[in-house]
Amino acid sequence: MKGLRRLGYRGGRWLLLAVGVAILLIVAAVVYVRRVETTEVAATLLFIPVFVALVFWGWKGGLAAGVLASAAYAWLRVPAIEAVGLDRFLGLLISRSLAYLAFGGIGGWAARQVEASLTKLDLYDQIDDATGLFNARFFLQATDLEQSRAKRYQTLFSVSSVDVPTAALGGLSGRKATRALRDLGRAIGDSIRNVDRAIHADDGIYHRFTVVLPETGREGARVFTDRLAERVAAHFTERGLRLGADRLQTSVVTHPEDEEALVRLRDEFAAIDRSEHPESAETS
Repeated sequence: MKGLRRLGYRGGRWLLLAVGVAILLIVAAVVYVRRVETTEVAATLLFIPVFVALVFWGWKGGLAAGVLASAAYAWLRVPAIEAVGLDRFLGLLISRSLAYLAFGGIGGWAARQVEASLTKLDLYDQIDDATGLFNARFFLQATDLEQSRAKRYQTLFSVSSVDVPTAALGGLSGRKATRALRDLGRAIGDSIRNVDRAIHADDGIYHRFTVVLPETGREGARVFTDRLAERVAAHFTERGLRLGADRLQTSVVTHPEDEEALVRLRDEFAAIDRSEHPESAETS
C-alpha cells in the first residue's frame, strides 16, 4: 500500500500504460502467429494509440484517437474495397469503428474516474504507514484546528517532539526496523490521552515522533516530552540498539508563546508532506 501511495497517479499511469501496451502487443502477436490477415493484425495494433490517448487525455482524447484509428483502418481496407466493393466490408468497418470509439470513450472515462478517486484518497490520507500514527499532513490540520480553538476560547496547547536519527536504526535489518517502528507507534498511541494526537514523519534525517497536546502548558509538555524520550530510547535499547535518551533531539513548542517556533515546525512538516504527496502538491 505504501509503495502504491508513493507511486502516485503519475507513476501508476505509466505503469498502467506499460502493462496495457504489453498486453495489446501480445494479443497482436497471437493474432499474427495464428496467420490472421495482416490488416487485422494492424487493426489490433491500432488500439495502442487509442489506449495511450485515453490514459493521458481521458475520454476526449480516447474518442479523438478512436476516430483516427477508424480512419486508419478504413484506409488499410481501401485496396480490398476497390477490389471487391464496399458492401462486403461495410459491417467490418462499422464494427471496428465502434470498437475503437467505445474503447477510447469508456476507457478514458474510467481512467479519469480512477484518477479522481486516487487524488481524493491521497488528499485525505492522514495515516503514516510505518507506525500507524498520524502523518505530517494530519499534523498541519491538527495544529490549524488547535490554533483556531486557542484563539476562540483563549486557551493554549503544546507540541512535543522527539526526533530519532534515521542512521541510528541502521543496526536493525529492514524487517526488524519496520517491526520496531510499528510497535513503537502502537505503544505511543496507547500511552497518550484521547484528546492528544500522535504523529510520525520521516524527513530522511530523523524519524520525528510528535504529539499535539491540547490544553497543555510548557511545564506539563516538558515532563511529557522527557518521558516520551525515555520510552523511545528504551524501546530501541530493548531491540539491541545503543540509543540513549541523550542521542535523541527533543523540543517543546507552546502556543501562543512560541508562535514563530510553531510556524517553523509547520513549515518543516509541510515540506515532508510535499515529499510524500508530490501529486497533491502539484494539484494544489
